[in-house]
Amino acid sequence: MAVAVGLGAAPGLAGETPLDGRAVMLRVEARPRGADETLHATWHLIDKRGGERARRVRAFWRDERGGDGDLHSKRLIVFDAPAAIRGTAFLVHSRSDPGQEDLRWVYLPALRKVRRIAGRDREKRFAGSDFTYDDLGERAPDEDDHVLLRDEDRDGRLHHVVESRPRGPAAYTRRVQWIDAERLLVTRAEFYDSADRLERTLEARWTERDGIWFWEYLELEDLRRKHRTRVEVREIRHDEDLPEDLFQDSTLALGIP
Repeated sequence: MAVAVGLGAAPGLAGETPLDGRAVMLRVEARPRGADETLHATWHLIDKRGGERARRVRAFWRDERGGDGDLHSKRLIVFDAPAAIRGTAFLVHSRSDPGQEDLRWVYLPALRKVRRIAGRDREKRFAGSDFTYDDLGERAPDEDDHVLLRDEDRDGRLHHVVESRPRGPAAYTRRVQWIDAERLLVTRAEFYDSADRLERTLEARWTERDGIWFWEYLELEDLRRKHRTRVEVREIRHDEDLPEDLFQDSTLALGIP
């Protein structure tokens, strides 16, 4: 049962200013994540008839906050199986400034070519999944305007429910997120289109290791296509000092070892 605490604010701890939507998202942003991350996962692409295709994926992420430029993070995704798409790779440099487009590239082995993804293509689906190119980057808190709608119980834990509306172009017009108030983890998200229709939902499950929370399972469902992408993490590592060269577009065509 939802427990409303007012529009746009929730009680803070004794002596603290009450939370608003932006304050919640800044807390999420500040959650410890480590300097970098490497994970191995399986993507299950499930159609409306229940038919399933599996993809084995490696993903690399590096925190760029506090660096010399305006980048928030870098992420590289590489497909290892099946053979038909082995070597396909996607690279995104996420920017912190809402006025600047993220930089995105895709490598298609069949063409032996690295292609820049234009901003107008941000809403296109990646490799037959339910992830858009926009989804695969990261959004800094000030790329959106946030409103704390309410606090409510979810699975026995208090959650902040925050609505976010992008300040610039994005693959949705608003999203609503359920954020574990103690752990600062997004456990559910809803994405709405330009007609304010619920278009996609995301459910995530998290686990903790060495003080760092990471998601081990998520499912993204496209309600219009009746299609789902389920991601199951098989292995994850943090703080391995991933090299800068790994996240350069010139590296994609060389193959990722």
